[in-house]
Amino acid sequence: MTIGHIPPPGRAQASLLARVVALIGLAFFVIELAVLGVFTAGYWVWLTGHREQALGAHASRVREHVRQALLERENPHAGVDVDAELLQALRSGQGQAPGEGSPLPANLEPDAPIDAWVLTRSGEVLRFAGGQLTAADSAAWPGARWPEGVRRRIEELFLGRDVAAFFQVSLPVDALVPRTMARAEPIVTGGQGQPDAVLWLDASLADLHRQVATYGLVAFGSGAVALFITAMVVLHYLRRALLLPLSRLIAADNAARRGDEEHAVIDEGDIPDDEVGAIMRSRNHLFLAMVKGRRDLDEKNAILARQGEELRAWGEQLERLVEQKTSALLRAKDRLHRTEKLAALGRLAANVAHEINNPLATIAGYAEEARDALDGADPELAQALKTIEDQAFRCKEILKRLLGLARSDQLELEEVALRRLARESVHLAEAAARRRGVTVRVDPAPSGEDPDGPTVRSDAASLQQAILNLVENAIDAAAERKGAAPWVRVAVREAGAEVRLVVTDSGPGVPPALRARVFDPFYTTKPVGRGTGLGLAISQSLVERLGGRVTLEEDPSGGAAFVIHLPRRPRESGRAPRAAGDASDLLEAQLRVAGAGAADPDL
Repeated sequence: MTIGHIPPPGRAQASLLARVVALIGLAFFVIELAVLGVFTAGYWVWLTGHREQALGAHASRVREHVRQALLERENPHAGVDVDAELLQALRSGQGQAPGEGSPLPANLEPDAPIDAWVLTRSGEVLRFAGGQLTAADSAAWPGARWPEGVRRRIEELFLGRDVAAFFQVSLPVDALVPRTMARAEPIVTGGQGQPDAVLWLDASLADLHRQVATYGLVAFGSGAVALFITAMVVLHYLRRALLLPLSRLIAADNAARRGDEEHAVIDEGDIPDDEVGAIMRSRNHLFLAMVKGRRDLDEKNAILARQGEELRAWGEQLERLVEQKTSALLRAKDRLHRTEKLAALGRLAANVAHEINNPLATIAGYAEEARDALDGADPELAQALKTIEDQAFRCKEILKRLLGLARSDQLELEEVALRRLARESVHLAEAAARRRGVTVRVDPAPSGEDPDGPTVRSDAASLQQAILNLVENAIDAAAERKGAAPWVRVAVREAGAEVRLVVTDSGPGVPPALRARVFDPFYTTKPVGRGTGLGLAISQSLVERLGGRVTLEEDPSGGAAFVIHLPRRPRESGRAPRAAGDASDLLEAQLRVAGAGAADPDL
C-alpha cells in the first residue's frame, strides 16, 4: 500500500555523523601536528646541543696532540724536547714511546663521527687522523663550502681575537636545517704569539636528521593510532545515540513509500527515550491511523485482483491445451503422410530390386564376355566394357544399399585411401557434370603428403555412395546459378583423430530457414521429377553407419559446403548406431509391413 506520494530528494544527503567525525578528526590532527612539532623541535635542540658538547670534548682531547704533531712536522729534531714531558704523559697511558708515529690512542677517539682538519697560516690543509697529520685532498676540504661569515671568523682566529669559534653550517647557506656542525680553535706553536694554525672539527648531522625523522614518524604513528581509536569511540557513540535512530526512521519512511507495511512501523525496542524517540513514536501513530482507514479497501481490491488472475490463468491454460492438441494433430498427419510415402518406397524398392537384378546381371555378363572376346585387341573398348561391367555391379550394390537402410548388415571394413576414393567418385560424375557445364575437381594433396591419402578404416562401397550423392547434389546446385563458370570442389583434410571430406559448390547455397530440413527424407527443393529427397538422407545414414556424421557449413563463396566427418578407426562393432526415429528405422518398419523381408537380401 502506498501512503501518498513523497518525491525522492533531489540530491544525495550528506551524513551528519560523517561531518561530526570529520571535524573531530581534523581538530585532533591539528593538535597532534602542533604537539609533534614542539616535541620534535625540542628533541632536535637537545641532540644538537649534545653533539656540540661532543665537539668541544673532542677538541679538548686532541688539541695538544695536534699541536705536538705540528711541532714535530716543522722541526722533527729540535722541537721534540719542548713538550717532551707532556707528550710522554699523553702517550704513557698506551705504552707508546715519544716520537713514534702510532695511531691516536683509544681514549682520544671521537664519540661521534667527527673529522679533524688543520689549516696553517700559509694556507696548507692537513688532515688529522690516526694521530698523524697528512696532506688533505682539496676536494674533500670543507673550507671550499664555507660561507663568507665563516671565512671571516677563521681569519679572526689567526689574529688571536677569539679563543674558539662554534659554527652550524647550512648547505646551502640559506637552508632551514643545518647539515653540518663545526668547531674551530687556534693552535699556537711558538710561545705566546699569534696562532700558527686552526684546528677545524667537522661533524655531519645526517645521523641526527635520521634520529629526528624516526622520532617524528614514531610519534606521528602513535598519534594517528590514538586519533583512530578516539574516532572509533566517538563514531560508536554517535552511531548508537544518533545515527541508528535516524537510519531506522528513514528506512521506515522508505518502506512506507514502497508500500511495505511490515517494515514501515518502527519497533518499540528500537526507539530511544529521548527527543528523537518522541518523533519516532509520533510518526508510528500517524502511519497506523492511515493504514487502518484503507485496510478494508485494500482487502476488496485484493479479492478482485485474485479473481482476475484466476480468469487469466484459466484462459492461458485453455489456449495451451488448444495449441497442444492442434500440434499433436499436425504431427500425426505429417507422420501418416511420411509413413505412406515410406511404405510406397519400400514396396517400390523391393519390386525394383527384384525386377532389375536379373537385367543388371545380364548386362554385366555380356560386358565381361565382350571384354574377354577382345583379348586385348582394343584397350579403350575393353576399358569401356570394364566400366559398363563395374557400373552394372554398382547399380546392383546401390539397390542393395537402399534396402540395407532397413536392415543391419555388417559393414565390410578395409583400409580406404580417401583422396583416391574421392577421385574415383568424381570420375563417375564427370560425364553428367560436363553435360551441364560444371567443372568438378579434387584438390591435390599438400606437399609432402600421400597423394591418395589419408587412409581410414571404412566400407569403401558405402563411403563412395555417400560421396557420389553429395557430388551429384552439388552439381545440380552449381548448374542452377547463372553467371560465372559453375564448379564443384572436393577437398580432403586431416583434423586430429578424424578426417574431413568437404564438397563445395558455386551454387546459390542453402537459405538459413531450410538448413534444418535438408537431411529429412523426401524433402527437396528441386523441381518435380528431378529429385526424390533421398540423396542427402541416404548419405547421412551411410556415413552414420560408418561412425561419422555429415554437416552443412557456410562457404565464403556463397555456395553450400557439405562436410563428411570420418573417424580414422571405427568402433569395434563395425557399424554406428542409428538415431532413434530416423528414416532408416521408418523404412525398415514399412519394408517389413510390405513384405520386403521376403526378397533376396543380396539381390
